[in-house]
Amino acid sequence: MIQVITIDFWNTLFDSSGGNERNALRQKAIMSEINNYNREISPELFEKALKASWEYFNKIWRQEMRTPSVQDSIAFFWKYLELPTDPQAINRIADYFANSVLIHPPKLIDGVADILPVLASRYKLGIISDTGFSPGIVLRKLLEQNNILHFFDSFSFSDETGYSKPHPESFRKVLAELGSNTSGALHIGDIEATDIVGAKQLGMYAIRFAGDSTGYFANESSNPTIADAIVYNWNEIPETIENIC
Repeated sequence: MIQVITIDFWNTLFDSSGGNERNALRQKAIMSEINNYNREISPELFEKALKASWEYFNKIWRQEMRTPSVQDSIAFFWKYLELPTDPQAINRIADYFANSVLIHPPKLIDGVADILPVLASRYKLGIISDTGFSPGIVLRKLLEQNNILHFFDSFSFSDETGYSKPHPESFRKVLAELGSNTSGALHIGDIEATDIVGAKQLGMYAIRFAGDSTGYFANESSNPTIADAIVYNWNEIPETIENIC
């Protein structure tokens, strides 16, 4: 009997809309700090530094199952450009990066607002999310702004736990707090290699959500899965969970 439902944040609860605007704000914040050094950074070098920073993040995320803090990612970018060490500048940029998601927020995926109350009336709910530029403390504000924070009783954000999916500890934190064993829990997420593999390897049930075309991994939606089911719309989720039970 399923007692606990854990849910991914990005591209499962929220889409990726507003990303271009957020990135524009973040680049503006970086350039504002760089200008204090009277350094001329060519667009080509800037793009190379951005690409290298993403590769740095992605390597740690995939290989070490943790996510570098936004300060770490910016410090890598800073060092790549051979700028003078300046922790205060890095912290100012990091703060801007983190809060840009509140200035240009993503949208709740269709159906989330209607189905979450249904799930909350039947199961205990938790969030398990890998974080990038926006830490858990900011993502909670986004949940609150969309009036859905109160549906969740436990949170596992990778910047807070030190673990990212598919590491078992990402899932165990929520299961422990909600008093469930793995066989009584189901995870919903969009990424096969992190959400689905992590849940299934631990002995949980899993549903892959493939209904957000704005996601970075949306092209995986047609790939084979080890999930117990695939859904393309939040309205399918309650019945799918019942069928799995």
